[in-house]
Amino acid sequence: MDTSLNILKFNLQERQFPYFSDEELEMLLKNNNSDIKKASYQGCIMKAQADDGINLGPLKTESNRSYWLTLANSFKTKEAYNYNTSLKRVDGQ
Repeated sequence: MDTSLNILKFNLQERQFPYFSDEELEMLLKNNNSDIKKASYQGCIMKAQADDGINLGPLKTESNRSYWLTLANSFKTKEAYNYNTSLKRVDGQ
């Protein structure tokens, strides 16, 4: 069975794009009340903030900021609105 830490590492693609230490990931989980989706969202946002393109003379590396923000959006909790209307249907149903 996977641990929360391993799932968080998978969600943040730490194998392909290492950024956080295990201690930092555990702190991320702790700060988000062990909610893996919230920790994944915050981790992606942190990676996006730290990911800048680098220019060294003729060599350039592109920023992956939009990738991390898009991935973060997939972990964002959707707000549920329980809106009740006072309007009634014309046909009475």
